[in-house]
Amino acid sequence: MAEQALQDTMAPVLNKLALIERARDVCQAEEIPLPGVVVVGEQSSGKSSLLESISGIQFPRAQNTCTRMPCVLTLLADDTVTEPFAEVSMDSSFANIANVRKCTVAQVEGEIKQLTEKYATGADFISSQALYVRVVRHKGSQLSLIDLPGVTHNADQMRNIHEVTAGLVEKYIEPEENVILCVIPAMSDFGNAEVVKLARKYDPEGLRTLGVVTKCDDAANAEVSDIVEKVLMSRATDVQLQLGFHCVVNRSQKNIDENMSSEDLRAKERRVFTGSDRLKRIPEKNWGTHRLMEKVAKIQEARVDECLPKIKDAVRQKLTDLKKALGQLPDQPTTDDEQSELFNEILANILGDLTRRIRAEFVSEEDADKEFTIAPRVSLMIKAFLEDLQSKNPKWLEKDMIDKAYGMVNDFGQGHTVENLSGHQVFMTLIKLKYVTQPLLKEPVNCLIVDVGEHVQKVVQHVTQAHAENHGSLCNHLEATAEKCVEQLTTKARSFCGHLIEAQGVITPIDEEFQKKLKVFRKQVSDGTTSPGNELSALVAEAQKDPVKLPAYETCFSLHAYTPIMIKAFGENAAKAIKMFMVDQLADELGKTWRRELRSKLPELFPKDDTMVRRQEDLKKKIEALSDFKGELLKLRTAALPVQKGKRTTSERVDATEAAQFLCQPAATAAEKEFRWDFGKHIADKKFMKGEPICSEKFTRMNVPDLQVQLYPRGETKASEGFMSLYFQAPKGWKLRTKIAIGNIEKDSTDEYAYKTSWGWSNFARVDGGATEVVVEVLEAIPINAGA
Repeated sequence: MAEQALQDTMAPVLNKLALIERARDVCQAEEIPLPGVVVVGEQSSGKSSLLESISGIQFPRAQNTCTRMPCVLTLLADDTVTEPFAEVSMDSSFANIANVRKCTVAQVEGEIKQLTEKYATGADFISSQALYVRVVRHKGSQLSLIDLPGVTHNADQMRNIHEVTAGLVEKYIEPEENVILCVIPAMSDFGNAEVVKLARKYDPEGLRTLGVVTKCDDAANAEVSDIVEKVLMSRATDVQLQLGFHCVVNRSQKNIDENMSSEDLRAKERRVFTGSDRLKRIPEKNWGTHRLMEKVAKIQEARVDECLPKIKDAVRQKLTDLKKALGQLPDQPTTDDEQSELFNEILANILGDLTRRIRAEFVSEEDADKEFTIAPRVSLMIKAFLEDLQSKNPKWLEKDMIDKAYGMVNDFGQGHTVENLSGHQVFMTLIKLKYVTQPLLKEPVNCLIVDVGEHVQKVVQHVTQAHAENHGSLCNHLEATAEKCVEQLTTKARSFCGHLIEAQGVITPIDEEFQKKLKVFRKQVSDGTTSPGNELSALVAEAQKDPVKLPAYETCFSLHAYTPIMIKAFGENAAKAIKMFMVDQLADELGKTWRRELRSKLPELFPKDDTMVRRQEDLKKKIEALSDFKGELLKLRTAALPVQKGKRTTSERVDATEAAQFLCQPAATAAEKEFRWDFGKHIADKKFMKGEPICSEKFTRMNVPDLQVQLYPRGETKASEGFMSLYFQAPKGWKLRTKIAIGNIEKDSTDEYAYKTSWGWSNFARVDGGATEVVVEVLEAIPINAGA
C-alpha cells in the first residue's frame, strides 16, 4: 500500500525516470551517460541491506567484504508481465542471449555470487568489472542503483584493497549525472566517514549527495548517542550536507533468517522511530525507506533536468555515429541482380580510382597517399632508368678500350677485307657483345620492369582494399586475379624489351650528328690536321703516330659517337613500351580480366556473412531505440523549457526544430510521404545517350517543397555499362531520410542538404531490369538551418 501511494503521488517524477530506465541498456552499451544512483559506504556499512530494502532483491552478505565488484541494478515495470523475473549478465546491453542468465527474483543472490566468484578472485579480489542485474515486474518504481564494494583498509585478501575500493567509488561518483547516496552507520563518526570526504571532492556544493544513516535501531538502544544532532546537522561541528541525512532501518541477519516480509520491515522501521524517545526527535520527513525513495527520485529528476541538454547532445551524436557505422557496413546482396549490381559498382569505383592515378588526376592532402600514385612514381623510375643507362655506357676513347679494340682487330678482324679497313666488323661485334649479349641494357630494363610491376601491384592492392575491404572474399579474389594480370602485363613488357635489345645489333648509323663527327675524324687523320682543345685532337694525334692502329681508333671513335644516340633511343622506346603495357593498359586489362574470371563466381564473392548480419541488426535496434529515446527526451525538454527572450543557441534551435518534428506534426499519411513517377513514357520513343538525364516534375512531401528525381536512363558518365543512374534533389536546409525504389531494387538513404542539393547513385539499377516507375518515400524530414 505504501509503495502504491508513492506511485500515485510521485507519478510525474517516476514516469520521467522510467523513460531513462527504459533506455539505460542501450545507453550504457554505447557509453551515453545517464543519471543513476550510486550507493557508497565503508565496509559493512549496510549498503547491501539498504539496496535490498529499496529493491526487494536480496544481495549476498558475508562477514568481511561481500560486494567485490560493481553491481548495476535496474528496476523496470512492464504491465504485460505477470510473474516478476530477473536477468543477470556481464554485458550492459544484455544483447548476447547466451551470456544472459534469466532467473526468478529469489535466485538473483545466487547468480551474483557465482559471477562474483568467477570474476572477482585471486589478484582481482576486488574487480572493477561490473555485473548487471535487470529486474522486471508488473508494476513498481523504475530506477537504477549502483552498488559498489565498501571502502576498506582490510588488506587480508588484497594488498592494495583501499586504493582499489576508493578508486572505484571515485570513478562512479565523479560523473555529474549520478546521485550519491553516502551510507553511514548511525553509531559511526560522520566527520571521519571517508565516503563523505570523497563525495565532497566531486560534489563540493552538495547538489547531488544525500547521507543515508543505517542501523538506526542500534542508536535507539544505545546508552549514549548523538544521532539526532548529526542527522539534523544542528551543531557547528556536524557534517553539513545540502540535501541532509535520511535515516532507515533494514533487516538484520535474524530478520532474514526468519524471512521477514517487506511489510513487517516497514512496521519494524516505524516502531523504531516512533517508539524511541531519542529517535522521536527526528522529523518524520527524515526517516523511512519509502520517503527515502521519494527523495532519491526527486533528486534524480533534478539531475535529469540539469543534464538533459548534455544527454540529448550525446544521444544525437551517438545516433549520427551509429547511422554512419551502419552505412559503412557492406551490403549483403542475395539475388543475382543485387550481386551483379554490387560487383559492377565496386569494379567501377576501383577502375575509376586507378585511372585517375594513371592519368595523374589523383590528388590527396594525406602524405601517406603520395606512396600510392602511379603516374608521378613511374615517371621518376623512368628518369632514373635513362640516367642509369647512360652512366653504364663504356668510355670508348680511353686507352684500355682502344687496346681492346686493336686486339680484336688483330685477332678476329684480319683476312676478310683489305688491311686497315676491318674496323666495321669489329664495330658490329663490339655492339652485339656489349649491348646485346652482355647485361648492359638487359639489366637496367629488367630492373625498371620489376620496379614498375611491384609498384603497380602495390597500388592496385591498396585501391582494391579501399573499395572492397568490407567484402573479404571479393577483395581476396580481386587481389589474386590482379596479381596474375599484372604479371601478364609484365611478361609482355619484358618480351617486347627483349626484342628491342636484340634489335640494337642491327646497325643503322643514319644520325646526321654521328655522320658529321665520323667525317671530321677521318678528314683530320687523312690531312694530318688537328684542332687544339677538340675532343678529337688527342685521338687524331695518336692515330697519326701509329697508323697500324687506325682501324681500332676509328672503331672506338665510331662507338663513342654512336652508342649514346643508340642508348638514348633504346631507353626512350623501352620506357614507352613499359609504360604502355604496364601502366596505360592496366585499368582496361584489369577490368576485362576481373569480369572474365569472376563474374561467374558471384555467390562465392558475396557469401552471407552472419556476423555482419548480426552487426547490422544490432545497429538497427540501437538506432531505433535511441531514436525513440530522443523523441521522448524532446518531449521532456519541451515541457520543461522556460520561455526565453533573445537569440537562442545553436543547440536550442536544433532542440526546437527536432521537437517540432516529434511534437507538432501529426503522423504523416502514405500520400504525404510517397511520390510515384512513371518514366516509361519518357523513354519509349527516344534513344538516350550515356550522360543524358530526364527529370520528374517537382513535388512536395512531408512539407518539403521542390523535390525532384533526376534519372539517367543509360547511366551518367561514371556509371558502369548497363546501369541507370538516379539522383534525388532537394532544397538546401533539410535532413531527409528516404527510401527510393525502381522495381525490386530499393535503396535507403539519410542525407543532409546543407551545401549540396543532390545525392544519389551512379549504378542504381540495371537498364534491362524492365521497371519503368520510380517510387520515392520521404520517411523523415528535419530542418537543419532553423533561425533564431
